Amino acid sequence: MRFADSDYPALFLGANTASSEAKSAYMNLTKSTLVLLVVGAGLAAASTVTNSGRSAFAITSALVIAGSVFLTIYLKATKPEQLWYGGRAVAESVKSMTWRYMMGAEPYFIGLSLAEADKALISGFSSIAKERKHLAPALGGKFFELPQISKAMRAIRSGTLEERKSIYLSERIKNQRKWYSQQASVNRSAENRYFAFILVCQFCALSAAILLVSHPDSKTKLTGLFTSLASALIAWLQLNQHKELAQSYCVTELDLGLVQEQAQYIQNDRDLSDFVGDAENAISREHTLWTARRDRA
Repeated sequence: MRFADSDYPALFLGANTASSEAKSAYMNLTKSTLVLLVVGAGLAAASTVTNSGRSAFAITSALVIAGSVFLTIYLKATKPEQLWYGGRAVAESVKSMTWRYMMGAEPYFIGLSLAEADKALISGFSSIAKERKHLAPALGGKFFELPQISKAMRAIRSGTLEERKSIYLSERIKNQRKWYSQQASVNRSAENRYFAFILVCQFCALSAAILLVSHPDSKTKLTGLFTSLASALIAWLQLNQHKELAQSYCVTELDLGLVQEQAQYIQNDRDLSDFVGDAENAISREHTLWTARRDRA
């Protein structure tokens, strides 16, 4: 049996969508701010090269930099990163609780009646929503009419021990390990790529500075442009935290692999509950570390 994203609770779907949209807004605004700063530096450098268009270049440079100031103020005022982090925290918590419910893991033990398990799960969702009540306007949207406990969730919970175990291994453990492995590779490549770009910009800035030393009367003054470009790339690299994410994803993928090895010893519902708890705790640790790094950034 497959478990699709659309089978998750409405709270997860709303939080996941809101977080993704807020992340895109935050990243795009930040990227635009950095680009405008670099363009402003480039126009300022161009104004020193030509006499005929000096004023036009200088004025345009000032307007572009003013645009970056406006975006910075707008970013500070709207704070999309708060919805990004908060929405992700809600989505990951609900996702973990959903899998615990479907597997009959603590605290939604398979021995509970369906009504008792449903009540406990909804109570957990309610607690999460109350903790993040400032995000409530953004977490509903087009998903408000969907159920918090889908038919697929109840169907999986009602399955046999072997059926639930098989679904958890394939739809949760395997998928998460694959995702962590892919993301670790993507972030390692991105970190190396940006590091190379930064070095090139720094060497260009150094070359431009040496050129001014040897030719002090030269109108070509590009040191500021390449320095701004290098600084923008460094800021973008720090924002994305590619190196830290790659390391964290590798560690979590390894942890899940070690947990997966214990699946062969599952003999009863209590064993499955403990197994699911270990796996969900490993995933939770990764997200907790991610949130902590973002809060420090």
